[in-house]
Amino acid sequence: MEAPDQPLPGALARTRRGPVRRLLETRGVIGSHAVEHVNVRFTAADGTSLAASFLPGPTADAPAVVLAHGFAANRRKPAYARLADRLAERLNVLTIDLRSHGQSDGVCTLGDLEALDVAAGVAWLRDHDHPWVAAAGVSMGGTSVMHAAAAGVVLDAVIAVSTPGWLVQRTSGPMAALHDVWVRPWKRQGLRLVTGVGVVPPSAWRTPVHPVDAAALVDSPMLVIHGDDDIYFPVAEAVAIHAAAFAHSGNATLWRLPIFGHAEDGLSDAFGRALGDAIATAAETGRFPDRP
Repeated sequence: MEAPDQPLPGALARTRRGPVRRLLETRGVIGSHAVEHVNVRFTAADGTSLAASFLPGPTADAPAVVLAHGFAANRRKPAYARLADRLAERLNVLTIDLRSHGQSDGVCTLGDLEALDVAAGVAWLRDHDHPWVAAAGVSMGGTSVMHAAAAGVVLDAVIAVSTPGWLVQRTSGPMAALHDVWVRPWKRQGLRLVTGVGVVPPSAWRTPVHPVDAAALVDSPMLVIHGDDDIYFPVAEAVAIHAAAFAHSGNATLWRLPIFGHAEDGLSDAFGRALGDAIATAAETGRFPDRP
């Protein structure tokens, strides 16, 4: 069953999709865009070949956004495909498969080198005559967007949804389970066999800056969105990201949503339309609205 239009608390939203369906969504077997789109490929700065879909907005000169999904997801996974569809009602959208996810090559680095994927998406949009470009990331995608912005990728706005403030943490049960998979070679191999996602081992990880520290380097208008019932990362992490960004630029907005699970568990149609409206407002005024 597809996620309902109204957002549900994280645990309840997950029960509406059984494990087999969730696996098929992760592998990209189930899911696609319901609106006009064209599939494209381009290459990140390190040579990684990436897959993406471009969804034209209402006009060619509408604002544009790069959309980056979370860990073990892909651009065609129903929740993310619907989010891109709703954003395309107001914006030109380039939704990408981060490295080792979906149809993209490479190895996942948990939001580190994925910054190059975001940068490549931004460059593709600018090369196709989109002068105003934002980047929106969900969970690990949010980490990727934050790292791209902190590294100097020119963005007109930054959106981080369900994004951790600190990396490699075990402050929740789900994160402890994921950490256990990451540090054990046989579990990483099992993850790749089941989901298709290959993850860099801890010994080869570059230990990038934490998103909360990256936020303090971002000059663009920033929107931080987090749910009170996120079971992976507490809302305090979003508060810290927002505080760091606001202290640096004075142009950061926090949406703390009372009924919103982690990442795709909160990506309802209503949320997608509210986010599209907010990005359009930022393009027009230079600031995000205080509330959805």
